[in-house]
Amino acid sequence: LSKMQIFFRYGLGNTRSLEVDPTMSVKELRHIISEFSGISIDSQCISYGFGILDEFETLEQAGISDYSTLYVSEAMLGGAKKKKKNFTKPKKIKHKKKKVKLAVLKYYKVDGDKVVKLRRECPAETCGAGVFMAQHFNRTSCGRCGLTYFPSKGDEGKN
Repeated sequence: LSKMQIFFRYGLGNTRSLEVDPTMSVKELRHIISEFSGISIDSQCISYGFGILDEFETLEQAGISDYSTLYVSEAMLGGAKKKKKNFTKPKKIKHKKKKVKLAVLKYYKVDGDKVVKLRRECPAETCGAGVFMAQHFNRTSCGRCGLTYFPSKGDEGKN
């Protein structure tokens, strides 16, 4: 039978060619590779195409033809999953906005034939008309621009 030439890539880009018999087993080939590459027989991983070669196959059975390139690498440990995170505190409960029906009635009051504003409008230029200030127990503040008024000592009962 005729011999065929095959190429081996190993290490960091090293390439070597060999004249081998097509009926040679992959196991015999591993012994030859270990001599020139320095990779031990047990840790060799020989791949061709998309698969890893089985030890008991011949080169012919594996589909290796003349001038084929085989890739030799060392078997590596790895593929372990990332450790699952252990949460120590319970999840934060997010604030749910409460929709108040007819909320406009808090801002205006009808006095006879006149409409009176119950809340103070924000005087800032960025807010403009129609933006009312929130009434807290110790201050009046705008939710849009953040402007806050604290009542002075004489204005305790007023808005």
